Amino acid sequence: MKSMSAFDYAVKLLGYRARTEKELRERLRDKSYEPEAVEKALQRLAAVGLIDDDKFAESFVHSRLSIMRRGKYRICLEMKRRGFSRELTEKWTSQISADDEIEVARELLESRIRSWSNLDELTRKRRALGLLGRRGFAPNIIYRLLKEIQTS
Repeated sequence: MKSMSAFDYAVKLLGYRARTEKELRERLRDKSYEPEAVEKALQRLAAVGLIDDDKFAESFVHSRLSIMRRGKYRICLEMKRRGFSRELTEKWTSQISADDEIEVARELLESRIRSWSNLDELTRKRRALGLLGRRGFAPNIIYRLLKEIQTS
């Protein structure tokens, strides 16, 4: 017998951080709640507005782009891992303009390039390429910014 209902456990999980419906479903099933109880809890959470994958996807994309300085490719990968649907992922990542992505990548690079000032040019480029690549920026954006570094 469980000491906490599926709904209460889901609310507890949401108290830590926002989660997708898929994440909640998996966590509740991992805790051995009955499938009917899981579905009932998820329906109740959706009815009271505690889970809304669309709103969560919007804020997720915004925070990953502007706060965590991630590129579109990395954001798509993280959304897939979190359990967002393909439609939501495409909907919200398609709203990231190339100019926004370039600006975020430029800000990230400028914040790091100062600490690389004592390194030779090849090492700075290699580090910039690795940093931007790991953060999920498109190759054309990376090479454009590498050219800007070279000219400045």
